Amino acid sequence: MKFSLSRRARPGRAGVPLRSAFTLIELLVVIAIIALLVGILLPALSGARVASRQAATLVRLRDLGIGVFTYAEDYKGRFPTMGDNEEKAFLGLSLLAKHLELPSATFINTNTTDTPADQRFADDRPVLVDSAGIPIDAGTTVDAGMIPTIRWHCSFSYDNDVQVRKATMPIVFMGDRADYARGRTFSANWGRGSTAGMCLLWTDGHAAWSSTRTIKAQSDPNIYHHNEFGGEGADEVRDGVSVLSGHGTQDTHLRFFSEEEDDGLLTDEP
Repeated sequence: MKFSLSRRARPGRAGVPLRSAFTLIELLVVIAIIALLVGILLPALSGARVASRQAATLVRLRDLGIGVFTYAEDYKGRFPTMGDNEEKAFLGLSLLAKHLELPSATFINTNTTDTPADQRFADDRPVLVDSAGIPIDAGTTVDAGMIPTIRWHCSFSYDNDVQVRKATMPIVFMGDRADYARGRTFSANWGRGSTAGMCLLWTDGHAAWSSTRTIKAQSDPNIYHHNEFGGEGADEVRDGVSVLSGHGTQDTHLRFFSEEEDDGLLTDEP
């Protein structure tokens, strides 16, 4: 009698052979291959999702830029500003919305939980931020205790100091809103660490994603907040980069609330 180590199919009903079951080793090999493929594909898919979110935000910023430049043409190169440049910067954007009759959704980054404005002021400006349903306007003082109650209806910070006719080089004037809940001077939309950054809009009309974790990584070293440099108007130099206009950069800071409120709500970033 001869014995064979090869597997043979066992006959099933009506003489139909049945396939042999996988061995444990074969099953483990298949699982290992699947795990390897998942490990290769997941980073690529995650990167594609981030790129898609960034692209959607950049489109929205370019659209807002067109609106701001249109406004500036009507007002001798001045960007939308109510009152003075020390005010809550988003008020200028509410003025832009009224002037151009922009839909409230124009000011929303679709990657955030921000919701379009559902209230208007008496002068027909949209309410771009409220606290527990109460509109925040020029006369409201915003402090840290209010942040948990705030509903955002505008996803972008803004530099209402900028005048196109005075800009000697492209500078940033709009970008993702600062992370007030955590007291950080860059947006929370794009992660932390080496992936942290924000989508930005320049006065030459181009929009791009930029890392903002370190000063050296910023094409405009004072993108978000002037207290990173120890005081606006001072000889502001960090990591060997000067932000004075005579040294190739502009002292530009995006804000959402007033400069004084930002000082209290946002902490210095390392």
